[in-house]
Amino acid sequence: MTTRLTPLALTLVTLAAWGLVLGVFSGRPELVVTAVPLLFGLLRRVEANAPRDWRVARSLSVDRALEGDRVVVTVTVSAGTSVPLVELFEPLPPSLRVVSGSNRGFFTLVRGQDVQWKYEVECRRRGRVSLGTLHARLWDRAGLHVAGTSVQAPGHLRVYPRPLPLRRLPRPRRTQASVGNYVSSSLGEGLEPGDIREFVPGDRIRHVNWRASLRFRRLFVTQYHKERNADVVLMLDTLAEAGAPPATTLDASIQAAASLAGAYLARKDRVGLIEYGGPFRWVRPGSGRAQHERLLEALLRADVVFSYVRGNVALVPRRVLPPQALVIAISPLLDAHFEKAVVDLAARGFDLVILSPSPIPLVQDATRPSRSVDLACRLWALDRQARSAALHRLGLTVLDWDPRESLEAALAGFTRSRRRSVAG
Repeated sequence: MTTRLTPLALTLVTLAAWGLVLGVFSGRPELVVTAVPLLFGLLRRVEANAPRDWRVARSLSVDRALEGDRVVVTVTVSAGTSVPLVELFEPLPPSLRVVSGSNRGFFTLVRGQDVQWKYEVECRRRGRVSLGTLHARLWDRAGLHVAGTSVQAPGHLRVYPRPLPLRRLPRPRRTQASVGNYVSSSLGEGLEPGDIREFVPGDRIRHVNWRASLRFRRLFVTQYHKERNADVVLMLDTLAEAGAPPATTLDASIQAAASLAGAYLARKDRVGLIEYGGPFRWVRPGSGRAQHERLLEALLRADVVFSYVRGNVALVPRRVLPPQALVIAISPLLDAHFEKAVVDLAARGFDLVILSPSPIPLVQDATRPSRSVDLACRLWALDRQARSAALHRLGLTVLDWDPRESLEAALAGFTRSRRRSVAG
């Protein structure tokens, strides 16, 4: 704890010093008599110790939130001795914004009193947020000196990307043997009627088609299409980003990945994640609530980190990238290494779709409008069209998505033209 004089104390010291000097040189003892007690009183105040028997604790209304949610921060100040005046200030990271109250508070405490200080913040960007340090100033009763210190009051908050509503998803061409929501062309146990044939010994009575049996005077049974699930692997590009936080291409890509993961898991599919940003980081395909938690935790860690290392997708283990998986590559197509990686996957026979959040509108929103910016963005748009056309010629599907628009609208045209999957 560091103690220093306040501007008021410095002013009084200056006045006392001038009174002492003038009294000595002018020979007027009344000025000296007035200045000396004032100096001794100031020195005595400075030597007084600031109160130390006080504590600070912090609590959050929730420890997990989504982007755009509001969280109430409660700071409790407890005093064992009287505190004339304490000033508390809590610096906030850029991902949090105060929307109600203030992150600076002033309190006067008596012995044994507890005071609660609340303010509300808005979560602007996904990530792990740590609130750990409170800066405190303790003023004496006369306001002549102040003691400054820092108080540790740990508080942790996880802000997850807000999922976008999705009803139509890219349909995998190949399915797995496990039960799911996709109608297979092969016949077996299921809910979707497929064909009608004559009854043979061993058929179940509940499959008898009574309308056809009564019409043809012999037993017929209804056959059903099997219902299968699929493996979906989300490939996230973290090589580069464009735009200004919290609206960058990486933020849009992570939001799309979280939305797609939740939607596919709701359909009983197995979903995995590959973060392509130099060294690979991945989450093996799985299903269920626990898998959803693992995917969200991995997306919280995703960030653009410069590296000279460039991974080779051929080295990804088979259990992470199953051969029959639908691979959805999410990339703004800013780095040629990622394009090379997806072309390599397509050449190896993977069912591949590229979802490309356009960086152009995000850059336009982050810069001042001008003719040069408009011209540069138009040239950039032509370059993106040329690169997309080159990928189309290689047999790849590229879905251009404006992050300011609905993701479902970008997927709608593709899902309508997607061919019905073949049984796996």
